[in-house]
Amino acid sequence: MSTLIRNVMNPGKYNNYLIGGNLCNAFALGEIGSLDDFFVVGAEPDDESNYPLITANILDSEGETLFRLVKNVLVFNPGHCSKILGDHIGYEIHDSAGNLIFKVSTKFERPEQLPEECYVTTIEANFFDKANKLVFHAKSGGEDEKIESFCKSAFGFSGGFGMVMGYNQDEIELVKLALLTKGAVNQRLTGEHNNEKIELEGRILQNANLKNCEITIRDGNFIIGPNNSFDSCKFNFVEKAGQIYNLVQMLSAQKTQ
Repeated sequence: MSTLIRNVMNPGKYNNYLIGGNLCNAFALGEIGSLDDFFVVGAEPDDESNYPLITANILDSEGETLFRLVKNVLVFNPGHCSKILGDHIGYEIHDSAGNLIFKVSTKFERPEQLPEECYVTTIEANFFDKANKLVFHAKSGGEDEKIESFCKSAFGFSGGFGMVMGYNQDEIELVKLALLTKGAVNQRLTGEHNNEKIELEGRILQNANLKNCEITIRDGNFIIGPNNSFDSCKFNFVEKAGQIYNLVQMLSAQKTQ
């Protein structure tokens, strides 16, 4: 079994992650896009920001989903977890009993692998997959933190990756989309869907056939890929998308007057 530890892959000038001893501007771990399995994506913040961008699906030791993060925001929380902001850059997420589950911490420092100071983000957590296997024990960038080869991973991103382990080509394309959208697009929707209520936010549609579905669009953070069909579907435009839809409707009405 091989391990990844203490490598430098596509380091950023202003922001980096230290994950499993590996320093990089962005990373991905686990089953990217899964609704019921573990994954974590760390996207590179914009230059003017020093706040990390974490999107993740976190499971407990029984393989059940505790919570889902999208760009640091709790969007799905069956474990009734709470998010606590720290005094510095970062946050903690505790379970319903108050136990620490997930910690993100960012410091301004000079890593020994780089010649200049930058913002370095580390994570503290136990990452389990849906088979109850501990796939990664993150220890805030500690010396003994490492990622075993059975955990799918990608490190460093600048259009291409510094290193990829375990992902097939389709999965790599989804990881790219997740990082290019700063974690906003993080799920794949494919296959047959009939008479379902579907939220498009955060999804890429590929080879999806939707029939008699009720489709909700909120912010426009989705991608329509190849080979999709919409048959007798109802579209609901709400929130930001609803404002744009209402404006277009108003302007169209004015032109017909």
